[in-house]
Amino acid sequence: MDTVTLASKGQLTIPRPLRDALGLGPGSRLQASIDPQGRLVLVPSKDESEDLFRDRPAVRRTLSLDGKERAIAAAVGHEDA
Repeated sequence: MDTVTLASKGQLTIPRPLRDALGLGPGSRLQASIDPQGRLVLVPSKDESEDLFRDRPAVRRTLSLDGKERAIAAAVGHEDA
């Protein structure tokens, strides 16, 4: 098992074998969480949030709050709401 070192500024140094195995390079982003056993879990981010919406068409209409509520009710099968 490789050791990850925490620097004085809170930065982690991930050993090269781990970086290479995960395909991490400068600027790579990781999702961090704590599992039920209290362990730090780091998972490479496959998509940057801005990349997820890059090819999304522009929104050309808006709905009022009432219109949104009707659309939600219709989507969940409560058209009479």
